Amino acid sequence: MLRIQMIGLAIMAALAMSAIAAGSASAAHEWLINGKPITTATKVHSVGLLLLEDSKAPGGAVSVHCKGFDDGTVGPGALDLILAITTELLKGSDKIPCTFDKAGLCKSNVPPTALALNLPWHTAIVLVGTEVRDLLLADGNGEPGYNVICQGPFGETQEDECLAEPSTMGSTTLENVAGGVRGIFQGKAAELTKCSKGGAGAGKVTGEVLTESPSATEKLTFQ
Repeated sequence: MLRIQMIGLAIMAALAMSAIAAGSASAAHEWLINGKPITTATKVHSVGLLLLEDSKAPGGAVSVHCKGFDDGTVGPGALDLILAITTELLKGSDKIPCTFDKAGLCKSNVPPTALALNLPWHTAIVLVGTEVRDLLLADGNGEPGYNVICQGPFGETQEDECLAEPSTMGSTTLENVAGGVRGIFQGKAAELTKCSKGGAGAGKVTGEVLTESPSATEKLTFQ
């Protein structure tokens, strides 16, 4: 599967109740800089590889590969925050350029864009089963999600907003790697979103995001 860089951000949310229940398992997990616990919110950057899909869009599935960067913080403890998602690192438009994997009723020769919805996004490291995951949390300001924008068959603008459903739990599986911390969106059935075009359970995010400290002398990891 072709993948193009995008912020990871991530893009699906958790129920507040699910987050609270999972939070009790997160006490042993936290963000680290140079192996030491982070005690105050610390600036980080992320870059990722994502495929956004509405599998039930009228006229056929639509899926897009998108490119972008995000800006945020990690810490204290297990908490982190995604503040902005843009086309360039720390600057540029918030409409992320994409390419089609499947165009559905969109004009395939007109590049689509994707816009992150309801930022900022709050997340926390938790233990889900045997996996350490970074869980997106609903905070009362609207569910994290995305809007894919394309040109329709008659030249009209088509928009498809995909947001977390009340029964979903969005998160990435975390692992420490040479460049920082990698989060992997697995597109599991429990993480499907509700899309304005395809309806309940139609939206899916797959891919990965790499989060790193902006300082070359500081190594970001988690435990």
